Amino acid sequence: MELDDFRTDIMNEARARANQDGISAEDEYIGMYIDQMLNSEEISGFNALFYQGVYTRNSIMRIDGYNYDELDDCLEIFICPVKNTLKMESLSQTDAGKYFKQAERFIKASQDGYILDNSEDSAPGFGLAYDIKHRYSVNLQKIKIYIITDMLMSNRIREIPESKINGIPTEFHIFDISRYQALIESVDGKEEIIIDLKDFGLKNGIPCLKASQNDEYTAYLCNIPGIALAQMYNKYGGRLLEGNVRSFLTARGKVNKGIRNTILNEPAMFFAYNNGIAATAYDVDIKDCSDGSYITKIKSLQIVNGGQTTASLAAAIINDKVRANNLQNIYVPMKLSVVTPEMAVQLIPNIAKYANSQNKVSEADFFSNSPFHIQMEKISRRLLAPAVNGNQFGTYWFYERARGQYNQSMAKMTKSESKRFKMENPGRQKFTKTDLAKYYNIYRMMPDQVNLGAQKNFVKFAEWAGKAWDDHPDDFNEAFFRKIVSLKILFDCVDDIVKHASWYSQGYKSQINIYTLSWFFYLLHEQYPDSELDFKKIWNTQSISNNIKSTLEVLAEEVYQYLTRDDRPVVNVTEFAKRKDCWEKLKLIHVKLDPTIRNNLMGAEKVKEEKKAAKVLQKTDNTIDTMKQVLDYGLNSWNSALAFGRKEHLLSPKEDSILAKGISLISTGKFPSDKQCVVMVNVLEKLREESFPG
Repeated sequence: MELDDFRTDIMNEARARANQDGISAEDEYIGMYIDQMLNSEEISGFNALFYQGVYTRNSIMRIDGYNYDELDDCLEIFICPVKNTLKMESLSQTDAGKYFKQAERFIKASQDGYILDNSEDSAPGFGLAYDIKHRYSVNLQKIKIYIITDMLMSNRIREIPESKINGIPTEFHIFDISRYQALIESVDGKEEIIIDLKDFGLKNGIPCLKASQNDEYTAYLCNIPGIALAQMYNKYGGRLLEGNVRSFLTARGKVNKGIRNTILNEPAMFFAYNNGIAATAYDVDIKDCSDGSYITKIKSLQIVNGGQTTASLAAAIINDKVRANNLQNIYVPMKLSVVTPEMAVQLIPNIAKYANSQNKVSEADFFSNSPFHIQMEKISRRLLAPAVNGNQFGTYWFYERARGQYNQSMAKMTKSESKRFKMENPGRQKFTKTDLAKYYNIYRMMPDQVNLGAQKNFVKFAEWAGKAWDDHPDDFNEAFFRKIVSLKILFDCVDDIVKHASWYSQGYKSQINIYTLSWFFYLLHEQYPDSELDFKKIWNTQSISNNIKSTLEVLAEEVYQYLTRDDRPVVNVTEFAKRKDCWEKLKLIHVKLDPTIRNNLMGAEKVKEEKKAAKVLQKTDNTIDTMKQVLDYGLNSWNSALAFGRKEHLLSPKEDSILAKGISLISTGKFPSDKQCVVMVNVLEKLREESFPG
């Protein structure tokens, strides 16, 4: 699509959403762009915070949002000039410099105490200024300033050199309309990183040996200098880590003491002591030299195992002041799997899963290909939501199990097919696995955990969901999916309430939303312990009742007053909301729910009946899926499986008998029973785990 057409479509969508939401098209556009950056893992979080003030010599300082990335100890500041004009405007080098300077001044005014000395405690930006001066400064390693805009960056802006703010390395990034298009239209929704190894002091690249090759991937064994790996990580940060690796590294601590000790005291033995890293890429450039082959460029490098090794090497340069020549004595073994973007969605989660098996990472850890998420995806594609608001057709709530699936679905469609797809799968009804984790942990009344950020919250949810799936897989059925969608509808309603509230003053919306909804469920649980919210009613109407909405309006204002009260123990509201104590004290505030809320509840017996019926339906669906697998596998393949099992002595007498009987029935045009099909599929999975290639 031409850039002008793309911008027209995006801005029309932003204006349409803005009319519906009652906010500005500029704010809607920023929200859409931020969502894309979060889903693409360009950033790990975003806290909206509009601040504009005057610094020394009447110079303007301004920011529109921020994030502190704990994995990289990086402060991210956002400034968002959106024009919302019919004709695309150009972002000149002069204007870009002006916006960057405004953000820089805010950081400097925070570091030197200017904002703290000249602002009220309740003023927007005061809490962030306090944290920049007193909290983040302890570990702060890098600052990134982002311009997010609907303008097109001028061709005169080439590479923007890194600078320093009071000694802290600072990077400058422009995310203009063309970059937005690139993010959306990329195969996996993520901006490609192309690493030229010459940029990291490797004139010839890194030595490699082709180890394996088939139609799906090519594998190389490599030996990469520790200094180069550390420099790559310090440049690109967590973007080099496959999403789930980043999540668990963030949650469990990034520097391994054993690795650090080897770096500092026995660098020459690093290769012997360390398991190395496993990585994937979409493509590599190979150069053949007299002494062997070298990789010179890597496209879309993702580290799927060895995140701690990588982060520990990078941290050693900064935290331990390790000299470059010390790291040059370190070499890291790397297994690099080159896969096509189309196959990456399937292969990368499996590569990550098996590469990390030595660390006893559960299947829930590498979650996009886990049975739970596959189940949610299947349900989302077949379960049609009721037609509402006069529409003559139902729609789907699109569950994006893996990054970029929504856009990939439209990649090869015609314009009319794409239009129809969007009508049936509205963009607002798309949600990701981290969204699902957020909604459900809010429902589990864990707002402090949810406020830790999408990645850490996802880890917590994964721990629960993995165990729950193992214990009761049939609980994750259509009723569970409808509940998740209902929770999203509730969350979006709270978001709408807060955006339009007279008391809301552009800040902490995310924290207010999360605490409001968790508190709502807590009060329901306390005041109506024998009932549950009627999620089926929300699903059937695709909306919430007026009395629920009015209740949420009351609770949202209470939460706002509570989170921003003058005597809060933590100055920055965002940080306060992450504290367990914040949640515990909110629960002590007594609010009596309006008795009419009972009309939206379902009694315990009815809940029990609904759950039982949903489980029975799911078991039926599972049986049909299993029988279909048996049929689709084919007679010849089943005969090969039986022969392999007998040859390798892998079958118990019962398994052998049922498999043989099933094959006999299929060969005569009949079909095995549902119980026989379950055994046959389980036996096939067992044989595959024992190296059966079929």
